[in-house]
Amino acid sequence: MGLERIEVENFKSYVGRHVIGPFDRFTCIIGPNGSGKSNIMDAVTFCLGIGARHLRASNAKGLINSKCTHASVTLYIELDGERKGFKRHVNNDGRSLYFIDLENVGYERFREAVEGMNLLIDARNFLVFQGDVNAIGSMMPMELTRLFEEMSGSIKLKEVYEEKQREQAKAVSECSSLYEEKKEVMSRMKEAEEVREQEGMFKRLVERKHEIQKEIVLHELMERRSRRKDINDEVIRLELESKEVQELIDSKEKEVEMYRNKINEIRREYFEVDALMSKEKEVVAERRAWKYEAEQEREKRRILIVEAEMEIKSKEEMINGKRREIDRRRKEMKGIEGEYAELCKEEEERRRRLGSVKEEKEVIEEKEKELLEMCGEDKENMNTLDLEMFSHRMMRDDYKRKVKELREKDEELKSKIKEKKVIRGNTKVKIDALERSEVELSRKILHHEERYKRLVSEEKQKNEELSWILGEILRIKGKRRIDGRRSMIVSTVETLKGMFPGVYGRVVDLVEPTQNKYEIGLSVLLGRHSQSVVVDSETTAMSCINFIKEKRLCKMTFLPIQNIRDGDEMRGIEDVIQEYGGGVRRGVDTIRYDGRYRKVMSFLLKEKLIVDNLEIARDICYGKGTKVSVCTLDGIYIHGGGYLISGGEIGRNKFQEEDLDELVKRRTRILDDVRRIQDSKNDLSYVEICKERIEMWRRSRAMEMEVMKDLDICIEELESEVAENSKLLKEAEESLRHVLEEMEMCEGKMKELRQKVEEVECSLFCGVFPNAWFKSFEEYKEARDCESFELKRMEYESVRGRIELRIGTLEREVEGLEKEIRVLRERVEELRVVEGNDGEDMSEDTSELAILSEKRKRKLEAFEKARDEFKEINEEFKRLMGKKNELDQGIIYCASAKERIEEEIKNTLSFAVLEEIEIPCAGRKCVGKVSIDEIDFSGLERSVEELRRELEEINQKISSQAPLIRVGEKDGDCSRYVKISAEYERQKAAAISAKNEFNEIKKRRTHIFMECFEKVNKELSRIYKCLTMTETSEGNAYLALENTSEPFKEGVRFHLMPPNKRFREVRLLSGGERTMAVLSLLFSFHAYRPAPFYLFDEVDSALDKANVSRIVSFIISSTAQFILITLKPSLFQHGDGLVGVYKDPHEDASKILTYRLIE
Repeated sequence: MGLERIEVENFKSYVGRHVIGPFDRFTCIIGPNGSGKSNIMDAVTFCLGIGARHLRASNAKGLINSKCTHASVTLYIELDGERKGFKRHVNNDGRSLYFIDLENVGYERFREAVEGMNLLIDARNFLVFQGDVNAIGSMMPMELTRLFEEMSGSIKLKEVYEEKQREQAKAVSECSSLYEEKKEVMSRMKEAEEVREQEGMFKRLVERKHEIQKEIVLHELMERRSRRKDINDEVIRLELESKEVQELIDSKEKEVEMYRNKINEIRREYFEVDALMSKEKEVVAERRAWKYEAEQEREKRRILIVEAEMEIKSKEEMINGKRREIDRRRKEMKGIEGEYAELCKEEEERRRRLGSVKEEKEVIEEKEKELLEMCGEDKENMNTLDLEMFSHRMMRDDYKRKVKELREKDEELKSKIKEKKVIRGNTKVKIDALERSEVELSRKILHHEERYKRLVSEEKQKNEELSWILGEILRIKGKRRIDGRRSMIVSTVETLKGMFPGVYGRVVDLVEPTQNKYEIGLSVLLGRHSQSVVVDSETTAMSCINFIKEKRLCKMTFLPIQNIRDGDEMRGIEDVIQEYGGGVRRGVDTIRYDGRYRKVMSFLLKEKLIVDNLEIARDICYGKGTKVSVCTLDGIYIHGGGYLISGGEIGRNKFQEEDLDELVKRRTRILDDVRRIQDSKNDLSYVEICKERIEMWRRSRAMEMEVMKDLDICIEELESEVAENSKLLKEAEESLRHVLEEMEMCEGKMKELRQKVEEVECSLFCGVFPNAWFKSFEEYKEARDCESFELKRMEYESVRGRIELRIGTLEREVEGLEKEIRVLRERVEELRVVEGNDGEDMSEDTSELAILSEKRKRKLEAFEKARDEFKEINEEFKRLMGKKNELDQGIIYCASAKERIEEEIKNTLSFAVLEEIEIPCAGRKCVGKVSIDEIDFSGLERSVEELRRELEEINQKISSQAPLIRVGEKDGDCSRYVKISAEYERQKAAAISAKNEFNEIKKRRTHIFMECFEKVNKELSRIYKCLTMTETSEGNAYLALENTSEPFKEGVRFHLMPPNKRFREVRLLSGGERTMAVLSLLFSFHAYRPAPFYLFDEVDSALDKANVSRIVSFIISSTAQFILITLKPSLFQHGDGLVGVYKDPHEDASKILTYRLIE
């Protein structure tokens, strides 16, 4: 199963307790940036005790949420049927506690349990953080070597290796010192004058010992020389064969390259023809659409011309009206200017006349006083009437102005109504034209539109069917991979049954459902135990496990019958079965099996029920709260713990198979149908254009109708204003008539009073008036008191300003209308220009399209033929490359063996020099360094076994004679020699022992490293080819050691050849290529030491859609559990489940949403 779920409490952005999961085989963690996705990976890292430098925090205390005082993370992991809970708790002091299944343990035991599930804490073989891909891709060779040491576990022997190396060096050094001291004693013994018989015997034994050691050394050198010669011969043979294969590879590579170029050329030509054909189809479709549109375009142009002409006519009428008003205003201005000139003359005359009577002013004033005394009351009445007349004149002028304004407004409103009616008529013409065009074009494309809709519906149906088929193909490929593993299990079980009598077989082979309807339910209840193997005892199980480990076969679970205990059934199950009658039965009651397997079946199906439907299952588990596991007949499984799993899909039934080839053929047929539908749609593309045109016309008609509706409302409002204005005009004219009648009455009264006053004035002013300037006193007084000139002058300036402003406004409006008319006339001229030829012949285009179609067909056939030929040649090329790799590997192994033999020869010669053994050389005296090819082995007669036995006897004699020599020796040289010799032999044995121990550690470390390296290298080549395979090429990748004898001392080089590119190191690749290479390496480590789950953090950031699709296909086909943090829909849409992470803005904390896609 892998990682089941994660429980976090107060960890980083998570406040309170959160359950993340359950996790399926392929789960994606999604959410916006900053929501807390990567904190889930930090939680796993923290829980398993990985270093703080990967947690994005300075210390463990910094992982606690700022609102809380402690934090904890619990992981529930299942591996090979064993489920464990790992928990780490940290308090505010930074102190951590570790728990396994709620038991408080120390860190060492916690780490041991974690690594026991293949979760390597130092190597982090199950985690890939952000940036790890680039970091691994940029590693130098020595860094890659350390990565392999961590993954293989050989790094655990590093300290022991270095310690043994130091011990060996120390032992050799001490042995050399003793040898020098022994040599010095021997020299003194040789210089002694008296030699006893015992000393002579002792010396002869020593000399004989040296001779035997010499012969033994020569035997060892001869044997190693023979082995070296065999290896040299093998290397020469392999190199010759490798050279021949390389020549074949070079030749085949040229042929492959030639075919690849040929295929690329044919593909290029095919795509060129296809592009030309597509372009020609577009041209034909456009011309067909244009043929249908041409008529409508002409009608549209005619309507636009009529509209423009009507608008020009309307604007010309408006210009004429405005020009008439300008002429009227100018005439009015001219009349006002004449009146003003007359007024100025009258004012000059009045002033001149007043100046002429200035001398008589005093006389006139005296007489005026007399007149006032005589006619004061009449004068007062006249003033009163004059005031009334002034008021009436003001009212008259106001009413006249109002009547004038109302009449002008009436004319303006009527002009606007006329203008709006003209615009409404134009709009009505436009609406009618659009409606006629729409009806006519809809009638023409009606049949083609129905066919186009059928094609769209059919294309949608085919695409849905194609999506379903692609999903089925991916599912079946993944299922076939699982079935392949099951086939390996079956063959392994058969082998074990032949070797060990206590092996009975798989559980699924030992049971049979009593009825076919129980098959799915039993498959779900048995689960992974359906492939478990039943054996008689634990001894048989251990023998099988050792055999599987030795042969490196598949993983298997064994169920020993003797070790399984019978347990009592939970109380209440019998009551449940009786309550529901035949709708509920025990799982063990639905199978037939041999009686000797009763304990196993009872163990596997204990407290597990099969029910008829989901309602009964829910009632048992949730309604009654019975702690049993229940499965329905269609595979819906409710665990005793409460969670529910949907298991009714076809993939769970072991008796059903899918035909992948049939699905692939069906997919090909659907793709052909989709291509045919698209061609037909392209032929009818003008229908879509016409529909768009009709829709555009409908929108235009709707807009014009809205405009016409607004015009009707506007006209109605203007007519209402005209009626209101007429009413106001009538009222103003009536008021003006009343004012004029009142003014006539006042003038009559004024006339009577004026006559009476004039009689008095004539008598008083006789002799003064009349004169040359004034006829009467009244005329003089009126001229003197006149102030109307200033008022009239101000009124004149005001009227003149208004008229000039109105004339300027009208002239600007006329200028704007003339400009609009020019634009409209230019538009009419443009519309009258006929563009293109509506009756163009399309037969030439159709024939050209048929020629291109035939040419594309021929190119496709040539491409498929060349691709088939290329596949055959490429397979041969791959076979040669594989053979070349095997030969190169053999050469490497021979070179490594040769280096080891050379080292042994060197050690043997060093030993000979140390023991002063003279090595015989052929044809010369041995001086200095000796080559093994120069050594003379002709004197060897006895076997090495005889020599070793004699050497043992001599050593015993030397030891037995040592006391006699010590007694008889005066200066103690012999005694000291014996002591030094014994110490020297002991140190030599210690040096040899240290060397053997060092070589053993070196061998173990090398073996562990090479075992990992070779398996990963093999898997890397396969996986990288799978992830980079295209129709015509594929990538290649391999790892190379810089030192094959001690690989951990030097680097590992990672070489790749992306498709259609040359070999290069991984750190020299682009971002996407490097990501694919590193992921291939990480997936390859899974083959060597599979972890229960893998957690990746946005490793797809540098990948395009094609590479993401390849990664998804690989993950789906894999049996491992993958949990990916990603932002790409093209990846997470294929997951079995989604874990959504979002940030709650109110609590400022991360929240979790889980969605199971497989349900």
